[in-house]
Amino acid sequence: MDAEKMMKKDVFASFAEKARKKLEEKKKQRTEKLHIPDLGETITITALTDQELMEVRDFSGDDNENDKYMIYMSSPELQELAKELKESGDIEKYHEVADVFKRADRRKIAEKILELSGVYEESTVTVISETEEIKKQ
Repeated sequence: MDAEKMMKKDVFASFAEKARKKLEEKKKQRTEKLHIPDLGETITITALTDQELMEVRDFSGDDNENDKYMIYMSSPELQELAKELKESGDIEKYHEVADVFKRADRRKIAEKILELSGVYEESTVTVISETEEIKKQ
């Protein structure tokens, strides 16, 4: 194998290893705790997958309902609370558990979930001009 092919193989192997590490990192479930002063409680939120975010988007034509559903899906404590409230007849649908929060708090919690899920991340992609690359060689 000539030197150029060997170098390309090494570059690809390095790229493949970085890709594997990145995929493993994405599999780790990111969580964050949020204190809700209005209730005097702390809840845990977890990052949602792309599939879960699509499910939230398609849940309803009403953004407020979608926020409630996303908050319900993201928080284990709220899922447990929803079971209890549904059994007691206090709510009809599980995602209605998010009604315990005032609207401004629901909006902020939803934003934090999207942030944790990577929706608001800034891109690090840069364009490399071929002309600049040729000048470097």
